[in-house]
Amino acid sequence: MADVLPNDYVAVMGELQRLAGALDRHPAAVDRIGWWWYPEHRKRPPVATDGVYVILLDTAIVLFNSGHDRLELTLNVAWCSALTVNAAVEVACWCPQDHNMHQVRSESWTVDTSHDLADGFAAGTTMLTNVLDSGRFDPGAWRLTAGLPDAPPQAR
Repeated sequence: MADVLPNDYVAVMGELQRLAGALDRHPAAVDRIGWWWYPEHRKRPPVATDGVYVILLDTAIVLFNSGHDRLELTLNVAWCSALTVNAAVEVACWCPQDHNMHQVRSESWTVDTSHDLADGFAAGTTMLTNVLDSGRFDPGAWRLTAGLPDAPPQAR
């Protein structure tokens, strides 16, 4: 993690590792979680563009994957217009125009200080842990709540 965090935020690396480890060990996440690191993104991009993420680190927990339908939880630290922690519940898209995935629940926390990074990462892991604890792993139920079209029966 020291290779991806900007120098101003390394002070909270131990706390981030503790939080990530707790997520790794959650019974519903074991064997479903993956982490990716992008040390080449450590430095803030020279030009920030709204809607463009430059990810430093991210994880995905695949809770359901039928080969046609999918539910996953995501968490990342990224350069957006500022350093940001993002967490989401995502489902496969079944709209007439394929959007690939939809975020049916998402939160973002802007980071100014190392304390903000630790707080945002903690809030993101808490959001994902709450979903893991809920046992709601049916993507159709999440789509229904979000008002999205459901998968056809053969895809479930």
